[in-house]
Amino acid sequence: MTTQEMTKQEMIMNLREKREEKKKAKLKAKHRRCTIAIITLVAMMTVIFGTVYSASAKEITITEINEFAGTNETKTVKTRSESVEGALEEHGVNVSDTDKINVSTEKPVEDNENIVIKRGKRVTIKVGESEEVVTVTKADVKDALVEAGYIPGEYDQISANGDTVASSDTIQLVSVSHTDETETEVIPKGVEYVDDATLIKGQEKVVDEGQDGVKTITYKVTYQDGQEATREVIDEQVTTEMRNKVIAKGTMEPTPAPKNTTVKDTFATKSTVSDNGGTVNGYKYKKKITMTATAYSTSPSENGGYTVSAMGNPLGYGIVAVDPSVVPLGSKVYVTSADGSWSYGVASAEDTGGAIKGNKIDLCYGSNANDFGRRSCVVYILE
Repeated sequence: MTTQEMTKQEMIMNLREKREEKKKAKLKAKHRRCTIAIITLVAMMTVIFGTVYSASAKEITITEINEFAGTNETKTVKTRSESVEGALEEHGVNVSDTDKINVSTEKPVEDNENIVIKRGKRVTIKVGESEEVVTVTKADVKDALVEAGYIPGEYDQISANGDTVASSDTIQLVSVSHTDETETEVIPKGVEYVDDATLIKGQEKVVDEGQDGVKTITYKVTYQDGQEATREVIDEQVTTEMRNKVIAKGTMEPTPAPKNTTVKDTFATKSTVSDNGGTVNGYKYKKKITMTATAYSTSPSENGGYTVSAMGNPLGYGIVAVDPSVVPLGSKVYVTSADGSWSYGVASAEDTGGAIKGNKIDLCYGSNANDFGRRSCVVYILE
């Protein structure tokens, strides 16, 4: 092959290579244009779909408060969910039956919705004999009670395992109140005896009835759950002074009647009431009767074995037996002679006798009863 022929052949080969290179270049350019077109299309679709999504999504704010853990988190997100419950699930937020949420989870979600979730805990609240299981979101024990509707008073006592609900499942509220209470206490009167020479021995006369004193005591009383817990005296005053009862005791010896003195029965069969009121020896009387008097002793052998009167009191000087139809039993009487030569004094009409009928009176004298005999006397029925 000549040199001229070889050069021609090389030229043909070079021309073919150049044509192949041009084809490859065209294919690369076409491929690049397709790739750019696809990328552009995807970008456009992304923008379009993003715009459509953004246009249909709602922006909401979710706040989670957990006082027990000491956390408070807020985030703003978008959601295409129809309900609040769906929006929370979409963003991984769970709501348990012990949590409190400010909106219903079943309501439709709204744009710019502000959802607040407070994490809660069940606790048992005891008040007195009752108890209630409640859900609270407050970590402080007192705040938790208020949240549950229990308002502690100023002096109420709160019992729990610590100051926070996180460390206790039971809270006990003890209602405590203080009040001042006043009571009165009687100071019993005493008895004083004084000698009185105007009264016969064995006779007594009340000079002053006296009066009981009154002491007013003020207590500070503490009640817990309605029951008295403590009582403390804070003041004590005598508001009414006590005054003793004063009784005069006779010191005068009784004047005995002459021995074997008798009177006619006319005094025993008729009443000679001469006065329906007046005063005798300082005593007020309401009736005056002339009667026949006899005497008897305290000896059981002379009184059918009895040592007490018909009213049950021991026999002794100052007790007289009467007819109850004339002098009512229990009456106080004053017995003396009409001329003042002797006096029995004040007596209590509380005995009876088979022979004591009508205007008769039997005077309990003691050892000298047999010397008395029968004699006329005036009986004053005292007021």
